[in-house]
Amino acid sequence: MKENNDQVLKLFIVSDSIGETAQRMIHATLTQFPDLTQVEIKKFPYIKDEQEFLNVLQLAQEQHAIVATTLVSESFNALGHQFAKEHDIPYVDYMSELIRIIENHTHAEPLMESGALRKLNDEYFKRIEAIEYSVKYDDGKHFTDIGEADALIVGVSRTSKTPLSMYLANKGYKIANIPLVPEVSIPDNVYQQKGLKVFGLTASPNYIANIRRNRAETLGLSAESTYNSLERIKKELSYAEEVFKKLNATVINTEYKSIEESAFYIEKFLMQK
Repeated sequence: MKENNDQVLKLFIVSDSIGETAQRMIHATLTQFPDLTQVEIKKFPYIKDEQEFLNVLQLAQEQHAIVATTLVSESFNALGHQFAKEHDIPYVDYMSELIRIIENHTHAEPLMESGALRKLNDEYFKRIEAIEYSVKYDDGKHFTDIGEADALIVGVSRTSKTPLSMYLANKGYKIANIPLVPEVSIPDNVYQQKGLKVFGLTASPNYIANIRRNRAETLGLSAESTYNSLERIKKELSYAEEVFKKLNATVINTEYKSIEESAFYIEKFLMQK
């Protein structure tokens, strides 16, 4: 039978960023010791000064704490290892050895940049937020916060509005898209948005008719319908041109273009300040 260990286990997390990497590793490790009920974890984030680092190490020595670091600086790591060796401090460096192993194995150059994980997480959450926004504002479902969009895409049916929106959302852009139908007016607040970048998607009537025909067949619908008729499509495209002018849209012909090509063109505009 295992005995409960009532001795306080002290762990110091030292980082030149927020310290979340070491914190996750420590929590994962502690799950293997369920009988340890007395654990004290202290975080020392954003260490930028060697004397500040030495003060933490001296405190760890005094309190008999284990030190876990995620420091990118080679000089800081050398200082930490040397101090720990001289003063017999339990010391775990989560970064430098693995960085060296990966560098030697791949011959790739590491960034050696503090807070890279946090920046990666920021990018991840930005992308998730963009995807959620773009799903909500897909196909003209909502208009309330359309001013928050990085771009608005408008166009008639089968000009790749949704695939293009989702592709750009996966790159972190909030995209709203609205289908253009002559019988359905666009709300006035869309026209009133200041500074909103608008992209109008278009293609030739025959190209759109062919796509719509294939779409109808895939869904088991009649190949011949008003939806596929050239007369109807020309009417929709004429209406779309009017909307493009009102919204001062940048027009993109998506005919025989891949989603990546159209997205590249849009992203080039979005990156302009």
